Amino acid sequence: MTDAPLSSHHSPVTDDDLRLARRLWDWQAAEDVLTPADAALGLGSYDVRVADRCVELFNAGLVKLVCFSGGSGNFTAGRFPRGEAQAFAERAVMLGLPESALIIEPTATNTAENLTRSRPLLESHGVRSLILVAKPNMLLRGQVTAAAQWPEVRTLRAGARVPFAADLAPGRTVADLIHELVGDAERLRLYPERGWHAPVSIPADVAAAVRTLIACGYDRHLPQ
Repeated sequence: MTDAPLSSHHSPVTDDDLRLARRLWDWQAAEDVLTPADAALGLGSYDVRVADRCVELFNAGLVKLVCFSGGSGNFTAGRFPRGEAQAFAERAVMLGLPESALIIEPTATNTAENLTRSRPLLESHGVRSLILVAKPNMLLRGQVTAAAQWPEVRTLRAGARVPFAADLAPGRTVADLIHELVGDAERLRLYPERGWHAPVSIPADVAAAVRTLIACGYDRHLPQ
């Protein structure tokens, strides 16, 4: 199995594509002003730089615990043989995170499970506030998922330090990123009615950008 789905979009990425995709990125990747929290929850994905940001938060004294959640998801089957959480944990320890500050949830396969399966582990440590750490374009989905799956916890958002459409994770292309941004925007629209995350207001220009990019063929990551 390949590390990530192959793009169904074969034309070169245009400047207009990038402009529209940047609007989706800016909406999905917005961060919060950070204040201390009980723990960081690193959401599993294909980008291990999530672990780097978690260690940064720990070293800055913003969190006392770091939990990584994730087995294998849409993009990581075959990439991390021991699962996302284990790969992130190994990188974090390599970067100096004490194992005594580490919690591993190795089974989640989607964002809702990241929250529901990490929750009892974190609650057992008295966690009532979180900094959600994810690849940047996953931050909004992480926050609204937490609002539905663990409404009692206070959450702030902090992304891996990844610039838009540059310094991509191994095996990823700019076209892949645009497919992903479009698909996640559609999930933000559709998933509240399925009970998976809280409702979110979608700006008109974001909705228009999604429609245009789908019409241009960026439809590989749309929800079923």
